[in-house]
Amino acid sequence: MYKITLETISEQNPKDFQELLDDCQHYQIIKDYIASDEPNQFLIQNMENTLISLINDGLVSGIISPLKYVTLIKLNGLTILGCQYLKKLQEQDIQQQIKNSFKNSGHIMSTKALTQALAELIF
Repeated sequence: MYKITLETISEQNPKDFQELLDDCQHYQIIKDYIASDEPNQFLIQNMENTLISLINDGLVSGIISPLKYVTLIKLNGLTILGCQYLKKLQEQDIQQQIKNSFKNSGHIMSTKALTQALAELIF
């Protein structure tokens, strides 16, 4: 989800969360989930949580506006750090290193843990 979100923001430059949802539908994993019997609300909530984490971690430039029943998210694109992370995520060696790191350490993969792992590999 992390990579899909960063790639979509980089390539499609959506202006808000709804555009991001629409633009992500060309990924096969998203198509498969939508076609499954699982409620789409789980996918939407997962994508929203991922996006909020990306904004809070400084990888995506955006504004989060929590309202009574919904959260509005406006997007301004990837930050420089977000571009660097995306570039590293797209490299096969890095993907395998990250998977091995999580496997060996026993940590649960989350956006915050992934951000920390990537930071260690980049810097």
